[in-house]
Amino acid sequence: MKTVSIRLTDKQHYYLSKVAKGEKRTVEHLLWMLIPTGVEFTFCEQAYNLEKLDCDLTDSDRSHLENYPLSSANWGSDYYGNHSWAEDISDNLIADVEGTLVSADAAFDLQVEIDRTNDRKAQRKQDHEAKEAAKKEQEAAQ
Repeated sequence: MKTVSIRLTDKQHYYLSKVAKGEKRTVEHLLWMLIPTGVEFTFCEQAYNLEKLDCDLTDSDRSHLENYPLSSANWGSDYYGNHSWAEDISDNLIADVEGTLVSADAAFDLQVEIDRTNDRKAQRKQDHEAKEAAKKEQEAAQ
């Protein structure tokens, strides 16, 4: 679990705290709700490139990777695209209230997922290169 701190002026914190209190939220809970919306509005007409971990791949992503093994599945490459990685941040509010946020994070090993993603990407590249080599060998034999 990581903690992010932001600097605010006293006045900015005062107003943010008032908004949070008006919504019956803590400042942290309010920010968890605001981040997904901020990402959606910031990147609604501007692309970014965020490679997905294998655990976040959809069936469509997997199909695409089978057809194009040297590509990667990303968020942010389509206008008005899906930002579910950011939308998931708002789920922290309920998890925090239910007391499951820390245990859910502890159950997820980010480094294992990063390694798995990199290994599968390398395997797709190796398989593709082997197919291409076999294809060239077959063409040379003809």
